[in-house]
Amino acid sequence: MKQKRAYQMLYGAVLLLLLISLVVGPVASQNLRMVKTFTVNDGLASNLVYSCMEDSRGFLWVGTDNGVCRFDGKYFKRYAQPEGVPDNDVLEVIRENDGTIWINTFKQGPCYYDEVADRFVNPLKDTGIQKDIIKLVLWGKRLDEGGIVFFNTAGELVFKNRKLVVSATKVANRFYEGNEPYWLYTGRPERSAKGESFVYLKGRDRVDSLLLPVNKEKRPLSEISGVLKNKLYLLQNTGKIYIIQKTAGRAPLRVLKNEMDDNPILIRKNGNDVNISTVRGAIYVFDFVTDTFKYKISGSFFANSSFRDSEGNVWVATVDKGLILFRTGSFNMFRPFGDPPTRNNFRSVFVDNKGTLFGGNNYGEIVEKTPDSRLRFHNISATGGSGRVLGMLVSQHKFFVISESGGIIDFKRQIRLETSEEPLRQLKRGIIYNDSILIVTGVDARGGLYKVNTITERARRLKIPLLRITTLVVQGKYIYLGTTEGLFRYDYESGALSETGNNTPLKGSRILSAAVTPDGLLWVSTINNGVFVLKNNTVIHQVSDPGFLNFSVMKLLETDHSGVLWATTRRGAAYINYNIRGGGFSYTITNLNHEEGVSNNVISDIFYKKDSVYLAAESGIAIIPANMTVPRFDIKTYLTDIKVNQKPVPVRASYDLPSGDNALTLTFSGVNISGYFHHFIYSLNEDSSKSEIVGNTLNLQLEPGQHVLKVRAVNVNGLISRHVLVLHFNLRAPFYRSAWFVFIMASLVTGVSFFGFNRLKTARQKRKQAQKTRIETERNRITEDLHDDIGSTLSSLKIYSDVASSLMERDVSKTKYLLEQISVNSSKILEDIGDIIWSMRADKHNMLTVDSRIKNFVSEVLGSREIDYHIQVAPEINDMVQHITARKNVVLIVKEAVNNIVKYSRASHVSIHIYKKDDWLRIEIVDNGIGFYEDAKPSGNGLRNMKKRAEELGGIFQIASFPGKGTKISAAIPVTNISDKSI
Repeated sequence: MKQKRAYQMLYGAVLLLLLISLVVGPVASQNLRMVKTFTVNDGLASNLVYSCMEDSRGFLWVGTDNGVCRFDGKYFKRYAQPEGVPDNDVLEVIRENDGTIWINTFKQGPCYYDEVADRFVNPLKDTGIQKDIIKLVLWGKRLDEGGIVFFNTAGELVFKNRKLVVSATKVANRFYEGNEPYWLYTGRPERSAKGESFVYLKGRDRVDSLLLPVNKEKRPLSEISGVLKNKLYLLQNTGKIYIIQKTAGRAPLRVLKNEMDDNPILIRKNGNDVNISTVRGAIYVFDFVTDTFKYKISGSFFANSSFRDSEGNVWVATVDKGLILFRTGSFNMFRPFGDPPTRNNFRSVFVDNKGTLFGGNNYGEIVEKTPDSRLRFHNISATGGSGRVLGMLVSQHKFFVISESGGIIDFKRQIRLETSEEPLRQLKRGIIYNDSILIVTGVDARGGLYKVNTITERARRLKIPLLRITTLVVQGKYIYLGTTEGLFRYDYESGALSETGNNTPLKGSRILSAAVTPDGLLWVSTINNGVFVLKNNTVIHQVSDPGFLNFSVMKLLETDHSGVLWATTRRGAAYINYNIRGGGFSYTITNLNHEEGVSNNVISDIFYKKDSVYLAAESGIAIIPANMTVPRFDIKTYLTDIKVNQKPVPVRASYDLPSGDNALTLTFSGVNISGYFHHFIYSLNEDSSKSEIVGNTLNLQLEPGQHVLKVRAVNVNGLISRHVLVLHFNLRAPFYRSAWFVFIMASLVTGVSFFGFNRLKTARQKRKQAQKTRIETERNRITEDLHDDIGSTLSSLKIYSDVASSLMERDVSKTKYLLEQISVNSSKILEDIGDIIWSMRADKHNMLTVDSRIKNFVSEVLGSREIDYHIQVAPEINDMVQHITARKNVVLIVKEAVNNIVKYSRASHVSIHIYKKDDWLRIEIVDNGIGFYEDAKPSGNGLRNMKKRAEELGGIFQIASFPGKGTKISAAIPVTNISDKSI
């Protein structure tokens, strides 16, 4: 027991050393190249990563100390305790043979992923398993016969079909030959000498053992063993690796010994790779079949483990640098300089006809690599120059260097002007014009374009307007000059200069690069307007691919084959395949930004020679086969999350939803962990157009009915995947759209319409009858008014006339009085007839409104008698009082009141207020006259007529007076009784 406990303590100490050590290892193997590092800034749950594993759908599962993440190549999705993970320290991710993803958590045991529920499930729940076994760190292993086992020194947990099963011990050490089980394991017999270690092979009927040779001078303090397939790996902290395998020969066991310069602490098998992690954070990779060493993964990181995915990518889980992606090289990266590493930041590259490679950096240094890989180093500072090497050329068997310090010949001499012996300075670009002439450009206030005679090694300044030249290219006798102000063509023979691209977006554009392909096409890249294709100095096409032109083309490069052009952008390299047929122009663009980490480099120069493309990048010179192709990568699309009305629902291929569940939020994954996924496109129902999904989430608002959603992935080169995700949605129509409801409602509407039509017809007839009745009533009222007011007045006129006629000669004064009465009554008749006619004309021909007629009357009567008055009529009264009788009675109430005031009140001030309040028209007339006792009201017709007119409109008439206190007359009339215009 003491020996077992000591072994457990030592095992825990080694694991702790793995977690806390931060030793920086040597440079990573040249067989693998770091492409990208994924950290918390990219969505990873933590920068402490234990392990990773690819599932059957292509997702990468990443175990961290902050939960487990599922990665589709672009987006991470985290699973933690709310998603069923029992402990956020996820030490290991394992894929079972049937595709089930298991995770092993720290001291909380294993659990598996339920794809339908999209959460993790604890298989130990309600099993009654003792907690002692999961208090120690468990290691997992999938079983060849199906199932999975988690084990440590305290025992084993075996699962079949996601259920805990009872099995014999040492399942983790078992393998099969045919149907025959065998066990491989290590042990020390009680009587063995100190330090001795035995390996045991146990079958059904016999047990064989083998003593392992141990160096007595260097005995191991700890050992880690594990059975991978049919081999037992015994790792000792002395750096030794023993590989033991059952044989078919006379000796039952075969032992192979390997050694490392580091102490192993962890072993995993991935395909044919055996990965052994060490205490210094490096990973040694061995071939499982041949048992030979393949390569070592190390660098400025501390590696926990590594994993090779189905595309051949290698993922390294680190202690503090997150998840690092490595890719096997499809081309070479040349890094000849040592410290500082920035010396490998190359600015230019050149290959001569012999195949010798030259690379110039930012320090005036040039490396020369011959075809037999011999290296020579040159430094142009020895000739008085320094600064960046921007170009290299060969002419007349001489080597010309274009640099910021000038032109250098054969690393010894400087290019000088013909006349002044002054060396050229601040050179930027150079090209070969013919077998003895170079054209170079630089920065000079007197003009920066020169021709250099490579025989005499002398330069002459060409006389052109001052231009800031950014690129040069030769086509026949012409030299095309790219400048910050457009593209110009220079005739070398005549010296004529003209601008190219008039009446096109090329005019005035800032030119970055130019190239001439063997078919005579001139290609010109600009900073903002893309790439232009010219033929015979005329623009024939403008390349406008958004996925390509989001990054300006910095360099263009022709090859010796028509139909292809190479380019560099801010995000890497690319090649353009183009075709000109029947006057049309077509092209495809393939980006190499995910190859070999080129996307992580700024590419300064590009050169072609003998079917190879050379890239001068910030971390070395990359050599690419010119005929290389990028895999298509048909990226599968998966629906990973769906919310209906913001509520999560399980992921399925089809959905039957009630009518109200029409707001959908769908999240997709375009699974390609190599990183070639770019975006999604989708179409809904029969719509042939394809819309782009921004990000990985799509929001839909569906109408009732059947819907088919199709989603496809698009890779970084703009190729649409052939894999289509098809989702079906049936949004049930609401009950009011069902056939039975429509029939009932149609019948009901028809019946209601028929009933309503009859009611409307009856109501129309009633309105016509009521209108006739109102007209008759109004006619009777008018007749009554004519009879009562005008008739009586006319009778008085006749009587006055007859009496005056008889008294004309006998009593002149009496006759004069009677004639005055006749005049007064005639005026009254005219006024009454005018009131009746005015009240009956409520139209545009009636020039006086209610308030203006009242104001005119009050002004005429009270003003002529010098009685002070104040009148206020609300503006809405004119539109409110529309009924003929109402118009007449409202005016006559005011007139009667004013006449009474003039006749009887002796008032010096009168206030008239007409307004609307609480659906009542209110008339208030107040004077400061002598007043009277209300129970002794005058017996004249005025007050009686006012009351009659108010009550005729359904209103209320009131009078309040007291001797010496004046009089207040009030009338309140319902608005509904005075606004009807039908009469």
